[in-house]
Amino acid sequence: MRCLLTLLMSVVSFYVFADNEELYRSLDEAIVQAPDFVKKREQRIDVIKQRLQNVANDEERYQLTCNLFNEYMPYKSDSAAKYIYEAILLAEKRGNKSQLCHTRSLLAFLCSSTGQYVESKQILDSTDISGVDREALGQFYKSLAHVYGEMAYYSNIPKLKNEFFAKQDEYTEKIYEILPPSHDFYLQRKEQECYKKGDIEGALRYNDKRLENVSPDSHEFAIVAFYRTMDLRMAGRPKEALSWLTKSAICDVHNAVMDQGSLWELANLLSQEGQLERARVYINFAWECANTYSTHMRSWQISPILSSIDRQYQNEIEHTNSMLTNMTIAVSILLLILAVLLLYEYRRRRQLKEAHNELSEKNAQTKSLNEELLQANLALDDTNRQLKTLISQLNEQTRVKEVYVGRFMSLCSDYIDKIDDFRKRVNRMVKGREYEELYRLTKSTDMKTQEIEDLCANFDNAFLHLFPNFISDFNALLRPEEQIEVPGEYKLNTTLRIFALIRLGIDDSSRIAKFLHYSVNTIYNYRARVKGAAITRRDDFETRVKNIGM
Repeated sequence: MRCLLTLLMSVVSFYVFADNEELYRSLDEAIVQAPDFVKKREQRIDVIKQRLQNVANDEERYQLTCNLFNEYMPYKSDSAAKYIYEAILLAEKRGNKSQLCHTRSLLAFLCSSTGQYVESKQILDSTDISGVDREALGQFYKSLAHVYGEMAYYSNIPKLKNEFFAKQDEYTEKIYEILPPSHDFYLQRKEQECYKKGDIEGALRYNDKRLENVSPDSHEFAIVAFYRTMDLRMAGRPKEALSWLTKSAICDVHNAVMDQGSLWELANLLSQEGQLERARVYINFAWECANTYSTHMRSWQISPILSSIDRQYQNEIEHTNSMLTNMTIAVSILLLILAVLLLYEYRRRRQLKEAHNELSEKNAQTKSLNEELLQANLALDDTNRQLKTLISQLNEQTRVKEVYVGRFMSLCSDYIDKIDDFRKRVNRMVKGREYEELYRLTKSTDMKTQEIEDLCANFDNAFLHLFPNFISDFNALLRPEEQIEVPGEYKLNTTLRIFALIRLGIDDSSRIAKFLHYSVNTIYNYRARVKGAAITRRDDFETRVKNIGM
């Protein structure tokens, strides 16, 4: 039963943790990039400090000092205390009671967050709240509720614990009277009340409202996600709880937050499930963050987890070393057995080698003869292939020549008839003294244009009868968006005519230009543009064109 229970727990743990593997990878990447995130926060701090040096107005200095406190609050507690104390001095200097109450309350909140409960109570007890605005009063009661909540949580004396919780509830009620219901601290306290009562659905509803009010990449999101983790764990939904805890840790790392609880809690859970290597990385990073934040309380909280993980890690190393020693002994025995077997095999092979020597000599002679015969056959096959290629090319050239000789004779006959008709027409005009019409006829280039069009049409028709698949084969060499459309059946455009002539072996641009009545530069530009649209390398494009139809 114990083995079965252990196996069942392992399966459940694997399902829960494996589902979060992508989140773990994101957290691992964030930890690697942590120095960059710290650098961004330091840059923001430097900008505020630079502005503070150049400001003489006390109101602006007060606001900038509070901004520095907000930047340092989750980052470095000692620096946060320094700047909130400067803000207190500025508020005292200006005689602004609300600002003085607000900043003293922030200092008290910082003290209670770092375990300085006595200092926090002294600051709050000596703070005058008469006549302050609602924002300052809300922060004052918020700090009181926080310090009593922290004291109650860490107290081991039941009576004091109950008294502190009662004080926390008392000041929480005052907060409800001051803060609007949409305020995050108002919703946080409501969520905690539901959590204490065991009303998990109510706690999650308040948490949903808090999530709506925070940016997914902010420090506030990490805090709300941490509270959601506790709600989901109580609701018996460990997989979701672990996902939100990991999201909270990722957000803390992205924001260079050093006062973080999510990461070391995640390390604790992972160590309990046997993921010691990852837990060790996370707890070490959390420890470094706690040292940067500079508070003994966080170190005190992390130390037991760090020690536990380190102890488990050392035990795992010892167990691994023990297994490695046992495996080394087993491998040594196996190697000894293998050595004996190899010696036996060596002797057998030696005997076989002597028996095969004579056969090998005969085989070598036979092999030599076979190789000579094979080389002869290969040479003959190569000769046959070359011969077949030459015959194919010769047949094609013969076919092309026959077709074009016939076309040439027909065209020549047609041109002789046209020249004779033109001679007769000119003769009639001269006899009839139609000099103006004769001048207009001989001046116009329409006749030349028409003859060029007829020549091209004749060429297109003859070529496409010789190579009926030329257009589709040519387009197959081009990218889809560069495909060429023809103006009609048995018709080519200028681009296709250029490469049709190349297919017939006329690849000189000057000869192509003369045939088509274009400039050499125009022909060169056509060829270059089409090569640029090819799906193959430019260098062998025209070679592929010449092989179309073969």
